[in-house]
Amino acid sequence: MQARVAWCLFALTVVLVVGDIVVAVQAVSLVSDTAIGFHGFPFVHGAVLGAAWMGALIVSRYARHPIGWILLVQGVVGSASLLLEAFAFWGQEADGPGPAALAAAAAWLATLLGGQLIIGGLALMFLLAPDGHLLSPRWRYVAGMTLCGVAMCLLAVLSLDPTEYRLLASDQELGLARNILLTVGFGLISLSLIASLVSVVLRLRRSSGVQRRQLRPIALSAGLASFGLVWMPVVQAYNGGTQTWLSSVPLFAAYCLLPVLFAIAVLRHRLYELDVVINRTVVVMAATVFAAVGYTTVVVLVGRQTSGFALSLAVTALVAVAFQPVRRIVVRWANRLAYGTRAKPYEELADFSSRLVETPSAERLLPVVAAAAGEALAARSASATLGTQSTQWGSGESTTDLHTVAVGDEGSISVGIPRGRSLRPSDERLLHALANQAEVAFRNVSLEAELAAHVDALDATNAELARSRARIVDADDAVRRTLESAISRDVIPHLLAVADGLRSDRPVEPLIDEVNTALEALRELTRGVYPTQLARAGIEAALRGFPLTVDPSLSGRRFPARVEAAVYVCCTQTGAGAATLTPTGLELHGVADVPQAVRDRVEAAGGSVSRSGDLVCVALPDLE
Repeated sequence: MQARVAWCLFALTVVLVVGDIVVAVQAVSLVSDTAIGFHGFPFVHGAVLGAAWMGALIVSRYARHPIGWILLVQGVVGSASLLLEAFAFWGQEADGPGPAALAAAAAWLATLLGGQLIIGGLALMFLLAPDGHLLSPRWRYVAGMTLCGVAMCLLAVLSLDPTEYRLLASDQELGLARNILLTVGFGLISLSLIASLVSVVLRLRRSSGVQRRQLRPIALSAGLASFGLVWMPVVQAYNGGTQTWLSSVPLFAAYCLLPVLFAIAVLRHRLYELDVVINRTVVVMAATVFAAVGYTTVVVLVGRQTSGFALSLAVTALVAVAFQPVRRIVVRWANRLAYGTRAKPYEELADFSSRLVETPSAERLLPVVAAAAGEALAARSASATLGTQSTQWGSGESTTDLHTVAVGDEGSISVGIPRGRSLRPSDERLLHALANQAEVAFRNVSLEAELAAHVDALDATNAELARSRARIVDADDAVRRTLESAISRDVIPHLLAVADGLRSDRPVEPLIDEVNTALEALRELTRGVYPTQLARAGIEAALRGFPLTVDPSLSGRRFPARVEAAVYVCCTQTGAGAATLTPTGLELHGVADVPQAVRDRVEAAGGSVSRSGDLVCVALPDLE
């Protein structure tokens, strides 16, 4: 309901401005000093139209926002004052139609709805901009001062007789009391406008980021309006109090720039998030204008010149067919107007690609992807997910519809669109293009994470190898201690008995038996231990007593130490009953299982172990 009222007020403003131009042309030239310096053409006319349009847009989005209603009231009141002023000037100064009392009443109403309401409204608007609230409770005194000044000016005008009021009345005609009320009232309004500029500057200094960029055009508008208001009385003081274009144009131009600067804040920096409303409004207005102009110009004119129904029907169909390509052009232009660079996907993709180059890690990549998706689609929120990591951009409000697109196998991009707005096909294509761009970066981050995991695993393996080497050293020490203990238990007693027998002149035969027993015990203990005999005399000497058959071509030969060690270990640590050494390798008989330590020893020598039934074949190099 409020939106309909707002657009009706905007339409009324347009009608009043058009009526003012028509009436003003009857009285003076639109390029004269009077039209520009006194009536404000075309600055004030553009200002009221722009203010009413911006107000209607804001009310369409936020029905109770005070900034929108202030702008609407400024547009309607300002355009009504312009029309009444033009009619009064026409009747009083250019001998226009109608009785003198009607012109006087129009002049009185124009003054009543004039400068005090416009400038007072500007002061209130700058005090409340941009969120509709005062900067702090103390600023309500400035708002009260504004209302007090407006009330004093209205009281001075209301005390005049409407039927005898003159638009260009002198101070003597107004009287001393009314002059005092007007002077004090305008003084309070002027001070309020300057104070509102201070309020906007304070907001600007305390803001940051997007809000700061939104406030800059508003602060500039407030500064220009304050400058124009101060400029006017200063110049008039030097030219005898006459209002000329030199004194008025700065204030009129500042007023005209007000909706322009608000539009910059809205369109470029998304103040009030009106991009969707502006887009739809431009499309509807352009379609309406095209339909009206097209059908009126083509159908009606051709219908007057020709009486054939078929020709008129064909022309009507031609206009209808032409509407679709025109609509596409209008939609593209409206997107550019409403969304700015967000309507240019290739520029967004190029900017996104350049930012991806600088974001190698997931902590830096995910915020860039989420921000690019949210800004490109004008979303309320956006998120980027890769594996278990996720980053949120925007407000994340619940009043949004979530649209998600996958990025590779482990990632995704989600955008939250305000409810009531659907993704256009171009938005979906842009979202998928962003996902394709991000897929390469996501894959690189995943590969980097996998590489880091492999490096960690390699570090763990190296640590395990270090611990394994320590265990091998400990095991070697334990084997030495066990061997020493076994020799002391099984060999040394026999040798001591031989020594005692020799000292006591005992028979030799028992002593020989003791020595043989000691040798057999020592041979059993040293089986499986790398003997000195192997390094000194070779395989055959080290395995004397073991059933090893050596091929005649290999008998008496020496081989590399690692090969001889592998043959020795295979014969002594596998439980083999017999073995045959050939130029192709070693054959082990009666082996139930080959221990892993034996396999490691063979592989370390460059060989391999295979089984064929009960026969274990050990292939070794350097035997031929």
